[in-house]
Amino acid sequence: MPFSSITFIFVFLPILLVLFYIIPKRGWKNLVIVGASLAFFGWSDPTHFHILLLSVLVNYYAGLLLGKAIDKQSTKSARTYMWIGVLINLSFLVFYKYTGFFLTSLQALIPIKITYQSQALPLGISFFTFSGISYILDTYNEVTPPEKNLIRFSAYLVMFPKLLQGPITRFIQVKDSLTNPKFDSLLIMQGVRRFIGGLAKKVLLADSLNMATTKIFEGNFSDMGAGLAWFGLIAYTLQIYLDFSGYTDMAIGIGNMLGFKLPENFNFPYISKSISDFWRRWHITLGAWFRTYLFIPLEFARKKQKTLRQETNLIIVFLLTGLWHGANWNFIIWGLYFGVILAIEASFLGKRLKKAPAFIQHFYSIALIMLGWIFFRITNIQNWGPFFSSLLGLNGWTSLITFRSLNILFYIPFLLPAVLFSLPVFSRIGEKIKEKGGGKLLVLDIVYLGLFLFTLTYILSKGFTSFMYAQF
Repeated sequence: MPFSSITFIFVFLPILLVLFYIIPKRGWKNLVIVGASLAFFGWSDPTHFHILLLSVLVNYYAGLLLGKAIDKQSTKSARTYMWIGVLINLSFLVFYKYTGFFLTSLQALIPIKITYQSQALPLGISFFTFSGISYILDTYNEVTPPEKNLIRFSAYLVMFPKLLQGPITRFIQVKDSLTNPKFDSLLIMQGVRRFIGGLAKKVLLADSLNMATTKIFEGNFSDMGAGLAWFGLIAYTLQIYLDFSGYTDMAIGIGNMLGFKLPENFNFPYISKSISDFWRRWHITLGAWFRTYLFIPLEFARKKQKTLRQETNLIIVFLLTGLWHGANWNFIIWGLYFGVILAIEASFLGKRLKKAPAFIQHFYSIALIMLGWIFFRITNIQNWGPFFSSLLGLNGWTSLITFRSLNILFYIPFLLPAVLFSLPVFSRIGEKIKEKGGGKLLVLDIVYLGLFLFTLTYILSKGFTSFMYAQF
């Protein structure tokens, strides 16, 4: 049940909000969130419903055992429970997401036939397992005490706005809202606007560009002209940002409607002045997760034992970041690609880049980002060479007839609004209007209402596509 579906917008979400706000007791409000989230997951992926429930129970009881061990000052027991909890979470992820990939790769190295029946990937498993791991590690490190209320903990782990694609949220970030949910009309209105904006980005822009990029990237690269290849790359660069950030806006908006302030996940990454800056702006919660639970411990070990360089740790982290995105070699190479660039920037290039003119920094960043999206989008490594040949114009330019035959001309006008929504233009205008308030704020709400109605009309006439990051 995607957030952009009519069923969700006019049935699921309104019923949830009514139930949430008519129930006075905070404990029952959390139960509503749990029930709605389980219903949402069961509707979307009933086959793996038990995996989600098992994840809840494993992390809940692991937290309780950790808390008891910490209270008794039993460091050994606490470490044991921590590792058991982390490894069980990782076992879910490895079994469903990586077993087939590992066996296929092994089979390519060893001439032994391995029979394996591929498993469908549970929706959101990368996100709710990482949330579970963060809770266990935060409990172990005494960042937060273990949650003894099962309903409250379940509401954190299975909260449906962030269940399928994040943002990856730590328990400490939502604990107060789960404990003392408050009615905040301003936060609710902010959530409504955020949801509408995300819906428009997703449906009007990302889905439209998807129609063009699908035709291009599923075509034959060996005879593709440079014009078509460059249009496809630019369109995909904009599409993946608008799709993922659109979902995040909708998730944060729904969270606001329920009294939660979920963490931001994007900060206009395409205005970055370096790749380091890009990864501080793109998928912020995933970057924070790897930094908190992997990079910092690696850096601590490096300084303590004087082993490995910082640059090596960066490469290790981004190798795993790539693997997290998908069980395929293209994602691993994509992660290594950014890891190597970040290592180079950390070593010497970053300081020199800061001295360069701003337009050089921006050009450097967007060029490398777009290059990286080629590795991400084209999963078959053998097709990278032909696509690069197309970009370089080795197959000639692209005729107007080709654009017409693929119905690409219709989607070219979408590039300009897509670029504008990728820049902090409209957000700054909106913030200034909110600051002035009064009649101008009313005008802003009328604009959002019009945008909502227009988006609904588009959905009813054109339909919608699934969110891109749901596959990860």
